[in-house]
Amino acid sequence: MTVSLTPRQEIWRGLLLGQRSMLTSMAAELKREFGLTLPAFEALLSLWEAPGGTMQTTRLARSLLYSSGSASHLISRLVDAGLVRRETSAEDARVIEVSLTARGTTLIEGAVEAHLASIARTFEPLVDDADVAALLGFARRMAAHENVVSAPFA
Repeated sequence: MTVSLTPRQEIWRGLLLGQRSMLTSMAAELKREFGLTLPAFEALLSLWEAPGGTMQTTRLARSLLYSSGSASHLISRLVDAGLVRRETSAEDARVIEVSLTARGTTLIEGAVEAHLASIARTFEPLVDDADVAALLGFARRMAAHENVVSAPFA
């Protein structure tokens, strides 16, 4: 059975499948070159972009779009790998903070450099200069609609 898609539905499908395919390839590169799964990369990246390389566990979970249980499991794996440390907040003993270790910082810096090079190589050539403003506007609207941000921490 063939389904006829509207142009907007085809945009959705193209973005979904194209992004998934590219992300799968990029995830394989991160695993091969740095030993990082995509969730681990995203967690380390969120911490690296955070002021002082530290975030409360609940904020980290929100930034990853994870449940607290899934984030806790991921954080435990990163602690075991020596990439982050988990500590009670000095201001509030009920709050747990996660911080990059020196090893985690070194690893994420290398992984970010390689990931940005991969984006420049595989994604950026697909975006015509004339389309940047419209696509950036769309990406920002979509992110805002979903209550996420498309740019790193300011």
